[in-house]
Amino acid sequence: MIKPIPISQVTLGMYIVDIPGHDLLGIRQQGLIRNPQILRVMQQRGVESVMVDFDRSSVSLHPKTEEKAKVKRQIKPAPIKQELPRAQKLYDEARQLQQRTMESLYQGDTIDLEEVDDTADKFIDSVFRNDSALSCLRLIKDKDDYLLEHSIGVAILMVMFGRHLGLSGEELHHLCVGSLLHDIGKIKIPEKILNKPGKLTDAEFTIMKSHAMHSREIIKATPGINKISLDVAAQHHEKLDGSGYPSGLRGDQISRYGRMITICDIYDAMTADRVYRRGLTGPQALKRLLDMAPHQLDNELLHQFINCIGVYPPGSFVELSNGVIAIVLESKANPLLPLVKVIYNTHIGTHIMVEELDLSSSSNSEKIVRAVKPEEFRLNPKNYV
Repeated sequence: MIKPIPISQVTLGMYIVDIPGHDLLGIRQQGLIRNPQILRVMQQRGVESVMVDFDRSSVSLHPKTEEKAKVKRQIKPAPIKQELPRAQKLYDEARQLQQRTMESLYQGDTIDLEEVDDTADKFIDSVFRNDSALSCLRLIKDKDDYLLEHSIGVAILMVMFGRHLGLSGEELHHLCVGSLLHDIGKIKIPEKILNKPGKLTDAEFTIMKSHAMHSREIIKATPGINKISLDVAAQHHEKLDGSGYPSGLRGDQISRYGRMITICDIYDAMTADRVYRRGLTGPQALKRLLDMAPHQLDNELLHQFINCIGVYPPGSFVELSNGVIAIVLESKANPLLPLVKVIYNTHIGTHIMVEELDLSSSSNSEKIVRAVKPEEFRLNPKNYV
């Protein structure tokens, strides 16, 4: 999308295609702005506006995004008890946004990017305050609403992952936007295939795979979308060995952002309960991901992802060495010894007084022996978060 931009709002990373009314000797009329000296020269020579191609730019239409990012890094941390209610409200709002967005596209309208931008900013705020809150909620999905909640889960993982990698606030914003929208192309898939309670046939799977292409085209046509967000959505099923889709990209043809979302997308899908199957525990899913590296998944990024979320991420159910079932609340210095909430005794088969236990405390002797699915003990995760 080509748009006139006042010179006061032009930033590094914008791709200029024309400078109306000016022939600046020594300055290219087209190209990516990489040097701040070019901006100073244009201002000194009276340039009032330039034509910017945002499809070829590495920044978005929103010139204040980086300012917002600096504010985000100053957000004060909050205890999980304080952040959970805010995170729950945000999660519910995100579900409603997903529903509205799909209904709007069904009716032939375009994506309201302003709403998506606002939700992405709120997600990043919450993760900076306490990433355990949204992480807990990610694991408490409704298996009947997988289509709505999967994109939210992936967005949560991507923001956590991006922050762990030290990406800028602007990059985090675009990562989150692309993640929230990455499966939007599924509106083009027949419902009988999309919601089939069982394994798809080869023909059905071919149709299902087309959703990635539809997502790419829908998002590409969205005014103001950033290239990072487009890469995230377009490449979420690509694999390093070329076995992915929709374009069969290989190696360096897949951006770093595309490699990141592939990991997050697979992990969230593997750990989610579906109508026709129970999701894997965190350790089981990580083992499968490790089996896919380095041929299909980026090995270095995968190990960074594991360091980021931990073996037992917040929201996981675990069995302790004394036979008690607990839910992980927060990972502290040692991810194998997190803060947990004990809820159930397997020896007597009954609930126990709910209390928090810091496994890293010097006074504690209990350890995690395995990850469990709450259904094993007829526990409803919603009752404990």
